Formats: sequence, structure tokens, C-alpha cells
Amino acid sequence: MKAVYLFMLNNKQLLDSSYVFNWALVMFRYISGIIIFIFSYASAQAEENTGSDILTELEQDIKRYSDLATNTNQNVDYMPYVISTLHNEDLVALGVLNLREAVSLIPGVDLNVGMAGIKNPIFRGSNPYAFGQSRLIIDGMEVNDQIFGGYNQLLDLPVDIIHRIEVVRGPGSMLTHVNGFAGSIHVITKANRDDGQEVVDNVFAVLGSDKQAGAGIIKSFDFAGGKFSSDLYYQKNDLSLEVGDDRFGNSGETDQSLKNYQLGLNFERGGLYFKARLSKNESGVSYGQAFSLTDDESDYLEVENNTFELKYIKALSNKANIEFALNYFDENRDLQNKVMPDGAMLMMPPPPTLLTEGRYFLVDYSEQTFSQRLQFNFDFSSSHKFQVGVQARQAKINDNNAAVSDDGLQSSSEFSLFTNEKRDINIVYFEDMFEVGEKTTVQIGGKLSQYSDVDDQSALRLAVVHRYNDKNIYKAMYSQAYREPSWREQYLSAPAFFLPNTDLDPETVDAYEMSYIRRLGHRDFFKINAFYLENKSQIDAQNQNRRFDNSEENNLYGFEFEYEIDIFSRDVLHVNYSYLDGDNVTGELANSAQTLIDVYYLYRLNNKWNFSGLVEYVGDKGRIETDTRDDVDQYGLLDLSAGYKGNEKSVKFTFTVKNVFDKEYSLPSPANTYPEDFPQSGRTWMVRVSKEF
Repeated sequence: MKAVYLFMLNNKQLLDSSYVFNWALVMFRYISGIIIFIFSYASAQAEENTGSDILTELEQDIKRYSDLATNTNQNVDYMPYVISTLHNEDLVALGVLNLREAVSLIPGVDLNVGMAGIKNPIFRGSNPYAFGQSRLIIDGMEVNDQIFGGYNQLLDLPVDIIHRIEVVRGPGSMLTHVNGFAGSIHVITKANRDDGQEVVDNVFAVLGSDKQAGAGIIKSFDFAGGKFSSDLYYQKNDLSLEVGDDRFGNSGETDQSLKNYQLGLNFERGGLYFKARLSKNESGVSYGQAFSLTDDESDYLEVENNTFELKYIKALSNKANIEFALNYFDENRDLQNKVMPDGAMLMMPPPPTLLTEGRYFLVDYSEQTFSQRLQFNFDFSSSHKFQVGVQARQAKINDNNAAVSDDGLQSSSEFSLFTNEKRDINIVYFEDMFEVGEKTTVQIGGKLSQYSDVDDQSALRLAVVHRYNDKNIYKAMYSQAYREPSWREQYLSAPAFFLPNTDLDPETVDAYEMSYIRRLGHRDFFKINAFYLENKSQIDAQNQNRRFDNSEENNLYGFEFEYEIDIFSRDVLHVNYSYLDGDNVTGELANSAQTLIDVYYLYRLNNKWNFSGLVEYVGDKGRIETDTRDDVDQYGLLDLSAGYKGNEKSVKFTFTVKNVFDKEYSLPSPANTYPEDFPQSGRTWMVRVSKEF
């Protein structure tokens, strides 16, 4: 096995060649035929092996995400990643509304605003102008799109349907086949909980400021010899925010309104698993697709996402199993946005043209991605686990329509939105974990990706976890990762504020991380980790031509600290602190705070009443080198919540006030768009009601 690793290290170019992928795909098709044959006559469950050693515990945790084990200890401390976990009970008690708010409580994670008001999580300051730096996995299904590489439309997922959130900071993912560049977010919903407990039927409702309203249900039952569970919810708000002059000198209110529908489905029988998540977002156009304020109240953005997975797991022996998964993802976008106001002057192409009725930008776009994955899992012994897999993805555009109208939507000029309509990716990956002695676990992994439209990529991962004793755990990790350009960055044909570049290379990163964990009790812990990131070929358009280029090579470094303790075996105090330095864009640390602090206290007065306070602090944020505006001001926010629940099956009430002191604060606007930054919400309130059955 060591010879294989040395061969990979010394022959990366050979491994990037098409020979490996052609061979792997031949094997993939051959073995897929065997799997289909197995489907036709056999059904068996993989045997579960348990053990008391650290490797077995770690392996059980990772297998959660492949549904190979349902009764696990959920101990992420032994896993070879930097991980933070958020639990539903705490999030509800803190008054957290959705996944976006929850992720902002993770050390090293900040929020940035892009076009159309998209709030995107930024991990450790890594390229704040990109959307695909991290991966979102909901119940084991990756939901990033191709147009942006992001998942913003799914960040409105209410915490009421979430059982647990586990966030990996740094390259990698707890799913070996998922390529997280700067981090990955793993969401486990209540309808698909993986801790061996039965799904609890539940209904919930939310009311709040800005005509916020929402309701949902979680339901499970036995069906066709298997287990079926689902969640369904609807939510809306009429939020609008004041903004200063845009690039045309207009100011006013931005439409941040939202209507969001979502349905999750899960079915399990023996080794067969089916999952689906269907989502629709209807929203305003916020700060505009071209960073200009619209005066047309009928402007809108609609995004629909559908994700499906069919997976089968077959035990080959008591030490091996095979996993075959078929995935489907689609996204549909419809947009109407007045991107230039009445009387604006269109300078390009020459000669200048006066737009007496402004200009509208219209989009009718849809994409779909098919994925086939085959993975073998081997337990050579209680101290040696190995998995290897191959995956093929086929992404394409179905509807590629765009138009501009310069006469108030009376007529329009149509064109193709993108110049390229497909991307095929073939991936080969492996992961080997073995013990060295009784207290040390080593992880070695590798991944090769062949793209139809950009250069092939490879990545290695090496991690060591040492348990000095039950209370002291040390980790050291080196990992590589890459991010392919999004279609927005590479192939957009429409006249746009930022221009595409068909010659882009994937971004790459080499990450060095060290972590120390001190376990103080059942839940009590102290964690500190340090990181150093070497980012290469970073993609952004922060240049004079506003064109996406591989213009950045930068280094980021810092540390993150977490402390949590139960007080009087009833209350919880949590503190986390993040420090970041280095540069991420044009030689500066732009759109990223050096300091992030989160502190919360959960006070349980008795079995019925609980109270909480949450303080979030975000430090000053710098600008790119050519942006002469002052830094974005630091801010601190205080949220307070109170909850009441009579008994185990009673209705539970939670009342929350966010931004108690009505603090004025803003998120940074990109250079040469809005001269002033984007103001955020002041004081708001929310009431949450839920009941279990």
C-alpha cells in the first residue's frame, strides 16, 4: 500500500492523464452491470461491526453519511477534520431562524453579499467573491448548482426541520466523494435522523417582523415493508431594506421579500434508500443583478431545485460491502430585473444610446446534473478500513434563454445565456484509515477528477489523530482541494457587470491544520486549531476590466477557539473566537473580518422555562487595493430569547428579539457598485410554536 502512495506523489501528471479515467470508467460500467443484476434477485443488509477502539468509533461516524450505520456515538472529536456541531435544541432556544443564521455561529465563518442580495458563507476569508468555495450536503445529498457553484437558495431552510448541523472547516468533507474547497456543511434533518432514534412527528409555526410567517410538519410511518419519513414547510416575509445611491445615483428600498416552499422525502427498506428534496424560492431582486436599484415592483427572481438519490448497499462479506448510488439534481431560474433606469446612457457597444425606458434583463434558465457512483468499503481488520470509488457526473443546460428589453417589456432581443451547455466530470477517489499503535489513527486519501472543459485535477489528504488519553486529542492535517470555475464565471454570454473568461483554470489550495481538543465532560470541551492556507489561481473579477481571471495567489492563516461547558448540569455557556490574517484579494484581506466572536448562554430556570442570550461580534472589514472607501465598520449584536414548554408533549413557545439595541450595521458592497455598503435589519421579533406527537 505504501508503494501506491509513493507512486501517486511522484507521478501526479501520469495520474491526471485520461488513461486512468478511461480504465476506471470501463470498470465502472462493468461493475454497474453486476449491481443491476444484484438488484434483480437479492436484498440484504450490510452487517454492522462495532468496536471500542478509536478507529471503529471514527469509522462509525463517517458511515452515518452513507447510511451504513444508524446507531452511532456521533463523536466528531475523533474524526480527522476540524468540525463544529450545532444541535436543534440549542438553535431553537437561541432564536435562530434558518440554516444561514446557524452557520454564521460557526468559528471562522462570515457572510458576504453578492448580486441580487445573495448572502454567501465565507470560510476563513477564502475568496469572498466566489459562491462555490464550500459545499452543502443535506441528508447526504450535495445540492450545489453549476451556474454559480453555490447553494444560497437552500440557506433559508428553517432550523425547525433540522436535527443537527456539522460543519467541516478547511478542505475536505465527511463524504469522501464530495470535494469541499474551503469547507462543507452537513445537514441532518429530523426526518432523516441518523442517531438510531425514531423520527418524532412534529408541527411548527413561526410569526415575526416584516410579515414573516411560516409553518411545517414532520411525519413518519411504516410503508411497504420499509420506513417512510418526510418534512414539508412554507415560509414567507415582506422584508425591504433602505439603501443609498446605486451606481446611477438612485436610492430607495430594496425588495428582500421571500416565499419558500420545500418538501423532503425519505424511504428505507433493507439496503435500499431513496431520498428527495424539492424546493422553490420566490424573491425580490434585492440590490439588482447589475448592482442597480430597480423601480419596477413587478421584478422577481424564482429558483426551483429538485434533488433525488437512489442508493443500494449490499454486503459482500462480513468485511466488505458495495454501495451504488444514482443522483439527479436540477435547477430552474426565472428572472425579470430592470437593470438600468429610465434615461440611462448605454455606452457599449458604441455609439452611446439613450435608454428612455431603461433596460430589462430577462432569464429563463434550467440545468440538470446526473451522477452515478460506485464505492467499495473494506474492513480489513478492526484497525484498518479502506474505501475506493468512482463517480461520473453529466451536467448540462436545458433552457439557455436570456433577453433584454429597452422599451418597457413591449419587445425584447433574445440570445443564449451561456456559450457552453455541458460539463462532464469523471472522478476516482480512495480513503485509507489505519491504526499505528493503540492511540493513533492515520488517514490517507486521494482524488482524481477529469473535466470535459477545464484542466484535470488531483488532490491528496493526509491526517493523523492521536488520542493521548480520553480527555486529550491531537490532530495534524495536510490536504489539497480544487474548485472548478462556475458557468457564471466562465461561459456567460450576456452583457453583464462582471465579464466571463473561457480560459479559466480551477482554483487550488494546500491547507495545513493542527488541532487540540480537551474533553472536560460529557458535553464540555475546549478546542483550538491553527491553519495556514496556500490559495492558488483564485478566480475573481476585482480588476480594472471587471473580468474573471486567475489573478490571485495568496496565503491566509489564523486560529479558531471554542469553549463550551455545562453549568450546574443544566445551563450551557459557549464561546468561540476566530482570528484571520494574510491576504485574499489584490494583496489585501478584503470583505473578511480579522476577528469573529460568538458568545451565548442558555439558562434553564426549570423544566418549563428557558432563557438565552446571544452576542455576535464581527470586526472591521477591509477593501480591495483599488477601493479607496473606508473599512466596513465593526459591529456587535445581541439577541434575547425566552421559551416555555409545559411537559414533554405540550406545545412549546419561544419568543425572540433580534438586534435588541437596534444596532445599525452593514455588509460590504463590491467596489464601483453602491458607494455605500448594504444596511441590514434593525430590531426584529419572532414567535415560534411547535408540538411533538
